[in-house]
Amino acid sequence: MICARFLLLLNLLLCLAQESVQGGSIGFCYGRKGDNLPSPQLVAQIAVKESISKLRIYDYDQNVISAFAGTDISLIITIPNEELSNFQSEQQADNWVNHVLLPLTQSVKIELVTVGVEVITLTPEFSQYVLPAMMSIHTGLTKANLADQIKVSTANSMGVLQSSFPPSSGAFNESIKTAYMQPILDYLKAIGSVYMVNAYPYHAYMAESDDIALDYALFDPKDEVMDSGTNIAYTSLLTAQLDAVYFALEAMGHGELSVIVSETGWPTKGDSDESVANVQNAATYNNNLLMLVQNDTGTPRRPGQPLNAYIFSLFNEDEKTGKESERNWGVFSVDGTSFYYLDIEGTSNGAPQSFNGTGATWCVASPAASNESLEAGLNYACGEGNADCGPIQPGNPCFLPDSYFSHASYAYNSYYQRSGDNSAACNFGGSAMITTKDPSYGACIYPSE
Repeated sequence: MICARFLLLLNLLLCLAQESVQGGSIGFCYGRKGDNLPSPQLVAQIAVKESISKLRIYDYDQNVISAFAGTDISLIITIPNEELSNFQSEQQADNWVNHVLLPLTQSVKIELVTVGVEVITLTPEFSQYVLPAMMSIHTGLTKANLADQIKVSTANSMGVLQSSFPPSSGAFNESIKTAYMQPILDYLKAIGSVYMVNAYPYHAYMAESDDIALDYALFDPKDEVMDSGTNIAYTSLLTAQLDAVYFALEAMGHGELSVIVSETGWPTKGDSDESVANVQNAATYNNNLLMLVQNDTGTPRRPGQPLNAYIFSLFNEDEKTGKESERNWGVFSVDGTSFYYLDIEGTSNGAPQSFNGTGATWCVASPAASNESLEAGLNYACGEGNADCGPIQPGNPCFLPDSYFSHASYAYNSYYQRSGDNSAACNFGGSAMITTKDPSYGACIYPSE
């Protein structure tokens, strides 16, 4: 009896341990407003090849969803805004769950149904249908024994907030918080679901570029931004936006709700007045987002809390209207190659930084290293290490500035590159560090693989 109880307790502890170490995750938004996109079957192959484990789809097209059968890719599917009126009764929802959703779940992993997208801000004429549709669909899922497997929610933009800065002032718009937001939040709590927000630092920067620093929007600010209400320092616009959402939820009595970033990203191309929409900034934003998620950094309001986020988007969508940037949020081209390096598997470590978009890395001296350790590392690299130290000799392009830090950086990188950019080759007694920011300057060019 004692042995049996011990085994039962051990199994319980193991289950709790597994739950506690479950971290955040990154997914991609799979929009299809393009006339040149690959087939869903090819998209599934691309996603598997790129180690993408989650996708968000903007409808419930059975042909598209079934393309992911037999993969480990988990899907968020969507009831489009214009169809919400078709899900007002239990009978309507039951019919959809039993004839559309249930057959798909036999071979496809579906984790969430989004009931509308930014309904109150994009199509307010449909807002009356959101909560009844959520309730009908969840009831249908419960009847089909799918409610534990598939959550129900709705996605909102940051536009539902009346105030988002400073983050501690976060509050829902007065015109919608009582009649629209409160019942939805109450229901999300009742069914154990999550709050979904589409958060775009790019749009916030473009709207207020005189007040928001670009590097702050890209996760790598020169100066922290203080919240005067809490004296909390923020190092990224996205975490400030999320904390504004958390404060708004708390003000409504729902601080218990988890938040999914259902859309975020950065465009690679824009009109003449959108010069910040470029490949380097997109690479910087999305790679730093990946580090935020993979490191389970959380936000200042909820430090260490795992974050799930979906990058918008998988592909460019050339049939979208509006400014050029609207058609150029994609990470991958239609042949499956990426427009820039993206560390989906989390091989990079360290603080957020500027990414060059190529995946190149360099080894440089650590700013914290002493001259003594740099001298020792420099002597090893240029001697036994067979690094190319010619460029740092007097009269050559990398001699100036004549300092241990500068000379060691060049020598360390030469040794590192000749070692096949193996991270183990960038140590030098702890006096070196790997960077994705090209340290080249003037005529002094640091080689990279």
